[in-house]
Amino acid sequence: MDNLIGKTLDGLYTIRELIGTGGMANVYKAVVTAPGGPVPEGTVVAVKVLRQELMHDADLVRRFKNESKAISLLNHPNIVKVYDVSVSENLQYIVMECVEGMTLREYLNERGGKITSRETVHFIGQILRALDHAHRNGVVHRDIKPQNIMLLDNGQLRMMDFGIARISRAENQIQNGRKAMGSVHYISPEQARGDETDPKSDLYSVGVMMYEMLSGKLPFDADDMVEVARKQITDDPKPLAELAPEVPLGLVQITERAMAKLPVNRYASAAEMLEALDAYVRDPSITFDYQYVKEEVPEKAVNEPMAEKRTIRRPPEAQKTRTKAKKKKPGAFMPVLLGITAAFALACAALCWVILSDSSNIMNKKADIVLSDFSGMTQDEVNASPQVASGQVVVNWEQEYSNDYAAGHVYKQSPVAGRTVREGQSVTLTVSLGVHYVTVPDLTNYVQADGEQQLKELGVSVLVTQAVDESVAAGSIIRTDPAAGSQVAAGTTVVIYVSRPQVATTTKVPSLIGMNVDDARTLLVQKKLGLGGQTEQYSDQPVGTIISQSPGEGASAKLNTRVSVVVSAGPEPAPEPEAPSESASSSGSSGGGWWSGLFGSGSSSSSSTAASESSSASSGSTGGGLGDWWTSWLG
Repeated sequence: MDNLIGKTLDGLYTIRELIGTGGMANVYKAVVTAPGGPVPEGTVVAVKVLRQELMHDADLVRRFKNESKAISLLNHPNIVKVYDVSVSENLQYIVMECVEGMTLREYLNERGGKITSRETVHFIGQILRALDHAHRNGVVHRDIKPQNIMLLDNGQLRMMDFGIARISRAENQIQNGRKAMGSVHYISPEQARGDETDPKSDLYSVGVMMYEMLSGKLPFDADDMVEVARKQITDDPKPLAELAPEVPLGLVQITERAMAKLPVNRYASAAEMLEALDAYVRDPSITFDYQYVKEEVPEKAVNEPMAEKRTIRRPPEAQKTRTKAKKKKPGAFMPVLLGITAAFALACAALCWVILSDSSNIMNKKADIVLSDFSGMTQDEVNASPQVASGQVVVNWEQEYSNDYAAGHVYKQSPVAGRTVREGQSVTLTVSLGVHYVTVPDLTNYVQADGEQQLKELGVSVLVTQAVDESVAAGSIIRTDPAAGSQVAAGTTVVIYVSRPQVATTTKVPSLIGMNVDDARTLLVQKKLGLGGQTEQYSDQPVGTIISQSPGEGASAKLNTRVSVVVSAGPEPAPEPEAPSESASSSGSSGGGWWSGLFGSGSSSSSSTAASESSSASSGSTGGGLGDWWTSWLG
């Protein structure tokens, strides 16, 4: 069992399983199990670990570190993203995006090694876009091959191992016929020779991949890796048109130019090769008139053995004979002398002709004329004008695109109209070719800077606007307006829509039920909401506890919305008890009888009508006596 599986590297990346092995490193699937890393906790990543036997090679580790940092700066949809690099005394690894899919090598094997022209263009176009981005950032892959390219289910490619090939050359040098170079079938001739490489070396490898995809065969193959490398340097591959006659000629020519032995004969850049590929897509019948520089090998370097370059000592007699032979050729200088004499005679004749011509011009002095205005005229109208028809001026014609003048009309002249010139003066007239139309390229998934550069090179203005599209990485182009493939005039403004992260404007209202007001306020602030009005209501919940809210739990609300709450005031208090009714009636009846007796009234209040008959009689008798006494006393 691998000793890294189950371990956590630097407290961040827990190794789960081995998913790939190579000549330099092993690749593991890992999970980020702690916060504070370059990607969120729980993210599945791929970790490439330098092999144990290479970990103590100081030069290799230094280059591994430098190259890894360089490729971590790359950000392109067709390049596997590098998240982290770690180099220590006992462990060196790179943390990358974990891509689910198969390698392009596996896909080609499943298809029998040969795929259609349409698929080839689709794949090579993505590879060239990735290389164009890398080369612009100063990174050369140096190990382009199907094994280093991942194919996703949606047909998109991810290029891997940027910069590693430069390091792996330390291991993959051809030492003997049995030492495999790994990438020997795809390396450029200069790589096979051990010379310095540049971006054109990557284009050669792309050409080899195109050759293989279109024909199903490698251009060079042998049992001995050294023999394959020798063929890369000296041999020409079997013509692609013979192996795959159904492939369009334009695509064959693109492949052959990419695979040129001399770097000077290849495309100058990935962008130039991509431009040719795009031209083929627009017109599959297109052909290219490529001019190639022939390789000139010094004759001595090829034919003259080293032994012949040594100084050969001759005996004195031979040297004397050679000296005498030289002395026997006194006339060798004569041809040179005759040549000098002839050249002098020709020069004198030319000088005399110039003098005579100038004297003729002096005798026939030409008149001055005011130059006419030819702007807006057609070529026929200019030729019919008096100054041109009479030979007073000689016209030099040029053609350029112009958005302001119709095709075929003069829009610029030099010298300008109104200038006084000598008869026979040359005038340069520039005729409009009309509006220069360019095709808007497909920039989908291009990084913004690369897309802008391509459009500016076409001569159009660029306006950048941002939009949300979860299917496109942030900072990459979603689409253009006008759309890709549209014909627009040079100078037209093309809008590019660049993906930006989704910015939330709403949030879900959390549940505040059962919380106190302070805790509710804190939670709402975390959710970018605010606490609104508070009202109290009796309930069986503890005092100060929130019993209802508005908006309710789970509702979608705009940021900074205020949530109103109802707070419990505790249980409702019991009502106060009322006075008994019997005691109140009894008290009223008694009082009413006494006052009635005092003032001589024989009746009581209405409240004592329910008294017994005996009680009424007694009150009446008493009241009558007191009233009579009071009346008699007042007299």
